Amino acid sequence: MGEETNTLPGSSPIETHSRQSHHLVHTIMRPFTTPLVLSAAQVRFMLAMLATVALILFVRLIQLGSLQREVYNDIALIYRYLWRIQGGEWPVGFVLSAGPLYHYLIMPIVGLTGINYFGLKLASVIVSLGVLLFTSAFARRLIDHSFALLTLFVAGISSWLLIFSRLGNSQILVPLLVMAALWLVLRIVQAGRRVDVIVCAVVSALGLYVYPQSFVLPGVTFATLIALRLTGQSVRWTDLYWFVLVTLPAALPFVGIVLLDPENFTSGYIGRKITTEGEAVAALVGNILRALPAFHVQGDSVFRSNPQELPHLDRISGVLFLLGLVFWLLPQRRRLSPVLLVPLLLLQVPAILVLSQPGEVPSASRTLGVAPIAYVLVASGLWWLLHLLRQWVSRRTAGVVIGVLLAVMLLLNMQRYFQVYISNLPYRNTSLGRLIAEYANMLPDDTTVYLVGQKWESRMPEEPSVRYVMRDPDQLQMLKPEELTCDHLLTLDSPAVLIWSFHENLPAPALEPCQDWLPVQLYTSDRGLPIFHAAPLRPGSSAAARPRSGRAAAYPYRILYE
Repeated sequence: MGEETNTLPGSSPIETHSRQSHHLVHTIMRPFTTPLVLSAAQVRFMLAMLATVALILFVRLIQLGSLQREVYNDIALIYRYLWRIQGGEWPVGFVLSAGPLYHYLIMPIVGLTGINYFGLKLASVIVSLGVLLFTSAFARRLIDHSFALLTLFVAGISSWLLIFSRLGNSQILVPLLVMAALWLVLRIVQAGRRVDVIVCAVVSALGLYVYPQSFVLPGVTFATLIALRLTGQSVRWTDLYWFVLVTLPAALPFVGIVLLDPENFTSGYIGRKITTEGEAVAALVGNILRALPAFHVQGDSVFRSNPQELPHLDRISGVLFLLGLVFWLLPQRRRLSPVLLVPLLLLQVPAILVLSQPGEVPSASRTLGVAPIAYVLVASGLWWLLHLLRQWVSRRTAGVVIGVLLAVMLLLNMQRYFQVYISNLPYRNTSLGRLIAEYANMLPDDTTVYLVGQKWESRMPEEPSVRYVMRDPDQLQMLKPEELTCDHLLTLDSPAVLIWSFHENLPAPALEPCQDWLPVQLYTSDRGLPIFHAAPLRPGSSAAARPRSGRAAAYPYRILYE
């Protein structure tokens, strides 16, 4: 008997095969050709998500190059580290308290932009987007995608994280590692896969290579896993075993780094932070009492890290943060609460242990790792409030109330950053060092620039803020005013330009007999602020003598545009 063929009456086998092929192709292509139909709720969610992402990008990128202009010492350390890497070295040590990981992570970014302050700031923006990505992914696993979007909005507009997102400093990597580790903790609890345990251990161990405040991350993650097991979550003993087994070899390079420079970690910059000449217990209690009100009453007093002395959360977020704490202590949420509460407490310990510098507590930078956790709690307070309102009023009214709260939070945080924070930056956010460097870049290539003295105004300029922005840093030479004499001027390389404070008529009082050698000019910013005096060195010049009294503004001046 021959094979049966599934043919249609009146059709040849070739026609039947053609119809079958057409049906197969149509079946395969149906998902690509069928119009995608979204519900009204899905459309609203997508629009809200796109608007949130656009807002987050806007507040991070607007005037990125012009707000916070000064290359202060912490930023100068990053410059030096990156130049060493670019020069073919492989540095792995800690410079003061900054570890190596961040510098290698951002090297591809600054490789495209060049090693300049804008490139460093853009790198911190990109890393901050990673913080927000893991924070929203963490929130989604906690509750759902709507809660994740709410958390993304809160974290994306809040001033504490926003400042460090645009600052260009390496602390921004700490919250990224924290939220990546906690997201993996939730995956361990919810999926129980060993690969998540291994990756979580590696990510946590990376905290050893960033900053002292992240040295505790492996221990914090381990303590969180234990706490979750004690509350009945599915964390197995084998998970804890594998976590330790992977963490130990991942920490070995850190041990090597410490052995290469033990003094830094004992009596040096890092080590001396936790020592005190007085009573250690009293210093510790004092730090705890100062740290407790940081979120709600008075925060960091360092103007580069925080709107000076304002609490780390705006007033509305502060109330919602407390409401969120209650929300996660409710019976139905309590079993999962350690994933928030354990790291919230333990990650603040390094900042509290800075016993030798009580004035540096509270610290927005040393506690930056808990900022995303605080935002999850703020969003939790909003989430709970929304569901409570829906029991008392209509869904539309509840949505309007929450929308108004979010709008006010946005306005408060924009005011905290773009007005309060920026207005407290030195000299009305005018970078003396940057403008000096831009002036030096306009001089002929063979000109030596002599900067006389430092920190004329608001602790500016610092040498790195000039040197690292100059096209040719080797042009710059530093001079001390007390060492300057007319005879000394004759020994300087020529051609030369001297730059000094706008507060002084001459670079040094001893130069009055030869003041004609320095035809002075005052340079001001486009906002009318005096920046510096500059003069080409012309020994033997018979320029008109400078008036012995009177303000520098009486001399010829030129405007430098910021």
